[in-house]
Amino acid sequence: MLMRHAATALVGLLLLCATTLAPFSTAYAADEPVINQALGADPSVEYADLVKFGPWDDRNYQLTAADVAVLPAEDYFVRGVPAFFKVQKRREMAAQGFPLDRYYPRELDKEFKFRFGGLLIDGELQRTGLGVYTHPDPKNPPPKMLLATAGQSKAVPVEGEGPFDGTQSDNETNIIFNPVNPNLVIAGSNGAGGQRHAYSSDGGVTWNSSGALPDSCCDPAMEWSPDGAIAYTATLGTQGGSCGGGFCNKIYWSINNGQTWLGPVSVSTASSDKEFIHVDKSPSSPFLGRLYTTWHQGNVMQFARCNYNTGTNALVCDPSQSFTGEERGIGSDITTDPAGNVYYAWPTTTDGSNEIRVRVSTDGGTTFGASVAAYNLHGDFDFPVPSMESRRAFIYVAAAADLSGGANNGRVYLVLTDKHPSSPAGGGGSAAANHAWVRVVYSDDQGATWTTATTPHSVADVATVDRYHPWIDVDGVGNVHVGFYDTRHSNNRTGVDWYYVYSPDGGTTWIEETRVSAIVSQNINDGQEWGDYNGLSASVGSTIAMTWTDNRIGVGAANPTQASYAGRVTNIGLGPSFSVSASGNNNLNICAGDPLPAIALNVVGFQGFADSVTFTTPGLNAAIFPTAAFSPNPVTPTPGGAASTLSVSTAANAPSGTYMLPIRATGGTPDPIVRNLTSTVTVFADDPGSTALLLPVDEATDQSTRPMLTWDATTDAASYTIEIATDDQFANIVDSGTSDTPSYQPSAALLTETEYFWRVRASNTCGIGTYSETRSFTTGAVLCFSGPVTIPDNNATGGSGTLAVANAGVIQDLDVSVSVTHTWPGDLSLRLRHNSSNTQVTLASRLGGNGCSTDDVEATFSDEGGTAITCRAQVPGIGGTLTPTGALTAFDGLAFASGWTMTVVDSAGADVGTLDEFCLLGTLGPETVIFKNGFEGATP
Repeated sequence: MLMRHAATALVGLLLLCATTLAPFSTAYAADEPVINQALGADPSVEYADLVKFGPWDDRNYQLTAADVAVLPAEDYFVRGVPAFFKVQKRREMAAQGFPLDRYYPRELDKEFKFRFGGLLIDGELQRTGLGVYTHPDPKNPPPKMLLATAGQSKAVPVEGEGPFDGTQSDNETNIIFNPVNPNLVIAGSNGAGGQRHAYSSDGGVTWNSSGALPDSCCDPAMEWSPDGAIAYTATLGTQGGSCGGGFCNKIYWSINNGQTWLGPVSVSTASSDKEFIHVDKSPSSPFLGRLYTTWHQGNVMQFARCNYNTGTNALVCDPSQSFTGEERGIGSDITTDPAGNVYYAWPTTTDGSNEIRVRVSTDGGTTFGASVAAYNLHGDFDFPVPSMESRRAFIYVAAAADLSGGANNGRVYLVLTDKHPSSPAGGGGSAAANHAWVRVVYSDDQGATWTTATTPHSVADVATVDRYHPWIDVDGVGNVHVGFYDTRHSNNRTGVDWYYVYSPDGGTTWIEETRVSAIVSQNINDGQEWGDYNGLSASVGSTIAMTWTDNRIGVGAANPTQASYAGRVTNIGLGPSFSVSASGNNNLNICAGDPLPAIALNVVGFQGFADSVTFTTPGLNAAIFPTAAFSPNPVTPTPGGAASTLSVSTAANAPSGTYMLPIRATGGTPDPIVRNLTSTVTVFADDPGSTALLLPVDEATDQSTRPMLTWDATTDAASYTIEIATDDQFANIVDSGTSDTPSYQPSAALLTETEYFWRVRASNTCGIGTYSETRSFTTGAVLCFSGPVTIPDNNATGGSGTLAVANAGVIQDLDVSVSVTHTWPGDLSLRLRHNSSNTQVTLASRLGGNGCSTDDVEATFSDEGGTAITCRAQVPGIGGTLTPTGALTAFDGLAFASGWTMTVVDSAGADVGTLDEFCLLGTLGPETVIFKNGFEGATP
């Protein structure tokens, strides 16, 4: 329980309480919290009544009557957000100049978990969601996170429809195709540790996870530059700026198609929510390539514009604009028309005003005209329906414009969820009484007036089917594509499927709804249910991809599991068109004066496209690339593809640097279709210099059998060659390899208690540098327990083996290898205990996930250089060097001499196995002796 304190500054008290009570259990309190009035700071406050504002939290005891008075009389219950944080948030927003009106930010619950970890109930911190990572339990730390800025990835296959980031993502998704290459697509979602990202190079058939953006929360927004060379993403996060303690609108960029992300830049001036981004891709726009972003601060709509600086490879944003004179709102979006006019749309939340309003800028976002009403809402902000009774169906806007040059060229579309008129008006009404439908509106006169399109789904069944949370895109020939949740296959409107429709005539008629999800998603009453929004994108080829939050019950499972799904359908409305792709590496290295490797281009025709396509290299730097020729040129696309080859020379005196190689394909009449590709070329003017080694230091001892070797990055290095030998003349090389980064880890374990020598040299396409100095290191001792020990089936006690260690020394670092024979590793958890101190570390819980059924475990657990624990398709199912669930640094500073016990617990029935071996590799330091005079010294 919290101690009672005299009332003082609220934030200071909260921080004091949060720091004096750690650590806490990760489990939820089993019973209702006991609210003790005597613990409150102000006897005039009825603390038990504070649960009407949100769930109980012990930090509510610090609230005084003056604090509670900050909450308006009509304040509503916010799931997952206690009263003390609502008071704090209102004061913070007021201090930042954006006081909250009726409604709180949609992601306030996630911000609370990010900042405070979770609810504090009866003295125990209930860590959930983002709180598991931002306030980790030292007794049960979360698994190591894969970061989207770190250059790692893991593959997730998707065929037709399925999770695009494994089970690491949970809700609120976005997706967008590369505008010139239909094979490249990026996606984002809220998930484990923050906003997660994934990328695909085969049009969404298979995916790779980039992991989470550091210090991020949620609300993914994805975009590309017009030439497809740069990917963008926006997130709510804290890195690089506090925004008054809340989340900033932060924008990242990627130059490798979403594999890794650079940045960020922050465009916020105060705590932010519900951001989104859009890039002007119209070739006829004077603002081609400009990025626009929207968000709100205290429900005041915000806007900023950014441009990518190719010289510095960075995004540069102008100061943000605040629409303080406009009605407030949450859930905005931006799009641009062929002329580059900017359309900024949002649903209002101001009292007495339930509308979709739009502002238009004709000068690239410098100034905006006054807003106009595009649609009058029957609902208000959000409302409950049976499948979304806790999070509530959210009224937001998604925007898109027709850039096709066709019959509806320039038409601007908005799609949204609204209450059907048969429902009670406003945000109230019971879930059973409310009915949700999807609305589409459009403007043909640059936003001056708006027309409601035909409803994109049946309305005859509106009493028994809810449809909500849509997204929209317009393809290259003007077809309008919309996806949304649909409850028709569930019981009493409690579950959802993802449905897709398209209109070939600007919203007048809609092709019959298509079910994209294969299994009905179940309602998960976790405060999120299906999050707030989804994604849909039309490729330049023949594919429409969409993303949604899916809560289906998987095969063989008893309960639903939440994951972010992607699905693909063929764009049957696509007219004659073509796509262009380039084979090989988009990032080329070359020595000045040498020609580039031939670039093979493939042009695929769709829907009977039969016109010729001509290649050019607009804007090519002739001082670096004197000649560029395509052969043949032009070509006539076919469904199987027509080939052309680009040959490019480089100047002998070209300076070292990175340069863009633009490729444009133009074809079709009377309105030509233009496709753009960009390759990055790194030119080297000379051989690289010598390499300076860093770690291990020369003659280091007690090193791991797989040490991480590091060195300084070498000027003009494209890659490095590493050699490890047992002699300083390198006559007996035992390991060698190459690396693109200044680090290397041996591919297999070296021998124990053996001296090794290592050296590195850099190379590029001009030549090879000289070898570095030679250094040596000596590996440490490995001590092993040999079994087998039977692992009891479905038994919480588990099977254990104990190794007695007599070696003197204090642990400076410890790695552990484990060998287990078992037919379902996903049933197993591993714990290692240092018996003398009773220090215990969980190496893994349910190895590779509950469903990991590939036999056996042959793995080394290391805090350094390990990868995330994942289930492999080949035996052993769990293998390689892995990052343990609990940090092995818990053993640092302990005496190595001790009994060491490995326990393997099988948490499910039907599969059995044995613990065959575990080994300890300790890097040791001298023991410390305490002398009688109180002075310390090292053991001789």
